Amino acid sequence: MNNITNKKQLPFKVSARMARLIGRENIATSKGAIIELVKNGYDADSKISIVYFDNKFSILHSEISSRYYEKLKEQIENHYTKLINSFSKTHSERLEQERFEFKKLFSQSYTQNEIGNYVLNNVVNEDSIKKLKQYLSTLATLYLIDSGEGMTLDIIENDWMVIGTDNKHENYVTKSGRIKAGAKGIGRFALDKLGNHCEMITIYNPSYHRDSIKDNEVGYIWRVNWDDFEGSSKTIDNVNAELFALEDANLKEYITQLLPKNFIEQLDENINLKFGTILKISNLRDIWSDYYVDQIYADLEALVPPKEVDGFQIYLFSSLTPNKYGSIPSVLCDDFDYKVIAKADNNQNIKIKIIRNEYDLDRIPLDFFKRKNLTKYPYRLEDFKKGEWELQKTFSQLMPGYEDVDKDDVFKLIGQFEFSFYFLKKQKSPDAEKFFHKDSSLKFRKDWLAKFGGIKLFRDNFRVRPYGEVKNVAFDWLGLGMRKAASPAGIGRKKGGYRVEPDNVTGAISISRLANIGFEDKSSREGLQENKTFLIFKQLIISLINIFEEDRAYIAKEMVDYDNQKYSEQRTREEAEKIAQRIYEESKKSQKNNNASKEDNSPDQKEKFILAELNAKKDDEIERLREEQKLLRGMASGGIVLAAFTHDLSHLNNQLRSRVTKIRKLLLDKIPENDYKEVEERKNPYILLERMKSQDLKVQNWLNFSLGAARKDKRKRNQLFLSRYFQEFKNDWAIVLDERSIDLDIKDIANTNLRIFEIDMDSIFNNLVVNSIDAFTKSREPRDRIINIKAKETLKEICIVYQDNGPGLSKDILKHEDIFKPLFTTKRHPDSGEEIGTGLGMWIIKSVVEENDGTVRLLYPNEGFSLEVKFPAKYRR
Repeated sequence: MNNITNKKQLPFKVSARMARLIGRENIATSKGAIIELVKNGYDADSKISIVYFDNKFSILHSEISSRYYEKLKEQIENHYTKLINSFSKTHSERLEQERFEFKKLFSQSYTQNEIGNYVLNNVVNEDSIKKLKQYLSTLATLYLIDSGEGMTLDIIENDWMVIGTDNKHENYVTKSGRIKAGAKGIGRFALDKLGNHCEMITIYNPSYHRDSIKDNEVGYIWRVNWDDFEGSSKTIDNVNAELFALEDANLKEYITQLLPKNFIEQLDENINLKFGTILKISNLRDIWSDYYVDQIYADLEALVPPKEVDGFQIYLFSSLTPNKYGSIPSVLCDDFDYKVIAKADNNQNIKIKIIRNEYDLDRIPLDFFKRKNLTKYPYRLEDFKKGEWELQKTFSQLMPGYEDVDKDDVFKLIGQFEFSFYFLKKQKSPDAEKFFHKDSSLKFRKDWLAKFGGIKLFRDNFRVRPYGEVKNVAFDWLGLGMRKAASPAGIGRKKGGYRVEPDNVTGAISISRLANIGFEDKSSREGLQENKTFLIFKQLIISLINIFEEDRAYIAKEMVDYDNQKYSEQRTREEAEKIAQRIYEESKKSQKNNNASKEDNSPDQKEKFILAELNAKKDDEIERLREEQKLLRGMASGGIVLAAFTHDLSHLNNQLRSRVTKIRKLLLDKIPENDYKEVEERKNPYILLERMKSQDLKVQNWLNFSLGAARKDKRKRNQLFLSRYFQEFKNDWAIVLDERSIDLDIKDIANTNLRIFEIDMDSIFNNLVVNSIDAFTKSREPRDRIINIKAKETLKEICIVYQDNGPGLSKDILKHEDIFKPLFTTKRHPDSGEEIGTGLGMWIIKSVVEENDGTVRLLYPNEGFSLEVKFPAKYRR
């Protein structure tokens, strides 16, 4: 043990790969990375934060104009020239090779058509398309701009370039009094999550940095290539960023060069843009189509609490859709049924206010408030008129029994907070009259909740992701859905147990780094650490929500009891209908024989007759509604068809047939048609007009097709000759099928007839054809496209077989019969994976066939999809 010699002190070394671990691999999403960088602007005392996606040329299009094509070529050239000039020779050689490959792939992927546009080649394989998309994505540039204090050389060297700096942890209050949102010292590595290259331009405000001013230096340009951190055995101290000093520079000059004029005009002119920081991130790792930019906009909308944050405004712009975005407004909820406001202090006391906005007081009878349970606060008439009531509780009262077992004084670690909670019904209750509900815009509420629903957590005026984030697993982080599943009781249940659904609520919880010391960030910046303090805090919030649940359930139970006591005798519907029908028939018979007695003319008998007559009218109304249902079903099928071809119609809906005739007439007055005999077709205006005329005919065909589904004669059960019906059916679909090279074969239709609603036949076969077209479009196999419809009759039945030679049912469908279930669909969004199909087509088919006493059966041919429909022989005329 005493033979130890040569004692040394060994320093730790940090691999250069650490930058990737705490940046690209640590931050969960690009959305989270952008939010981290916006927070940096807030921490720098900026008045604004600008997020600008210069993504106009970064998206792959199937067809582009010749002007766009040339502009894109120029963009590729300029993009790589700037990159090569910005980085070392080592990167220049790689970038030169990348530029060559990009330009070659781009030129090979497009072919010029007869009208001069460039169209994506059908022969381009999927790997090449994927690679081209990736190349194009590198043309996009992301800018994050703030008007904050900027950075001096000292800050760049000792804070910005230090991993895990404790600057914000120790100096957590800005000079203007803001509590800084960041604390870990790793937020800047969010840049690596977003793109390979980063350039920072920073102009510092001398009034913030009097002790760090360098002579003649007003700011700096800082550059880094994150690929420099890659490589085996490389330590982080061997990786360098480039730094250039700026003299006599002004941030606004740079912003004017970067942002289009119409974007700059939207900024608040009172904001001083002389100082601040611009982050330019290029060679982006993600494809920033408008779908994803829109998600960033939605995230930024909910980044700050639903109230004004003084002196901080966020803007988002996109060159791809320049008119879509701009200033991001504060989100406020002013249409609600219930609102709860809770404010907790440092002594574990909570003041709670419950605001009721669900009930229409003018419709509630005054005798309702005379009930025994409605004579005490807060359920008296005067309390309802006031619209709100208040109470005060301690943490221990909200969670009775916990203080007895709390050995760690967790309540003290929670600290003060504020909670605003909103409940909004999304659909009208069938018992709305019973509960005296106010009328409200349910569609608006549904749309609003789809965008801003969920209970969100904010710390020092910034949202802590992903709590309450729509379409995220943490949307219901409080577990309200599990509570509802465990206790699915209705609102008016006597035994209680009502629990609110997570989809009907929104809210905001506000905490602070200073007041809530028990809450710690995860290193990934995605939420707080799930420690004991946080778990107990969640239970406190649930207890506050339960106050709302109990108040609403108490009132509902009283309204149910009141309704039952007052109107229960009128609800013996089944027996009343039987009696009414009998009286009605007897009275009609008595009147017909003209031998009504004195008793028949008594007031009681007349009232019974009136009741019976009203019941008969009700039956007539039901029958009429059934007929309307048939029409709506046919219209729904038409809607599915139209939805499937929205893309086609969007290019044609503004083109009218008359304009071609007018243009041609005006042209003939100036230039004879013979003058273009020797001109190639794509430059001949008369040939181009004929093509436009053909497009107009397509629009007319679609309008006729969609309107034809609602023709009145289709709603009559007439004799339908199958051969004639399917010939007309083929004619209706001719243009659409021809455009897609699909052959509809109907030569094997038996010369028979059915007594059936034509609209029902349309519902069946329109949906089948739509599905076949969709299947053919998805399939890339080079084959003839054929749809075959056969019909034959036997003594017992009429059998119709539909078959196509497409890819058939998806292999992912384990139970094939599931396709007949309502809302079952395999159509999903290519970006999000969300279901985009209606899931109604096959369900409508099965419903229609069974309503006509028929059967539907899936067949399994060697290739494609096949379905057999049978109707009983009784439907023959």
